[in-house]
Amino acid sequence: MFHAGLRLVKSRHPLARLATALIAIVLVAALVAIGVFVFAVLVVGGALFALVRVLRAPSQSAATTARAPAPAGIIEGEFTVVDGGPTHKRAPSGV
Repeated sequence: MFHAGLRLVKSRHPLARLATALIAIVLVAALVAIGVFVFAVLVVGGALFALVRVLRAPSQSAATTARAPAPAGIIEGEFTVVDGGPTHKRAPSGV
């Protein structure tokens, strides 16, 4: 039932077949050209984005490298205290 609407009619005339083939080749070439153009735009845009990010980051990277190293046995990190949740008392981990 659904396939009846998709039935393709092949032309018997050789010039009509040639014209159809040429149109198909031109359409495929146009789609490939558009794809290459879009890919080039994405690559250039990504490179510019990375370049801007690198040029804006020196102040942040200089601040992280200027810190003194942590003493042995200390793990540095950042945390956020979240209040208002249920409190669960746990047994000490050594027990």
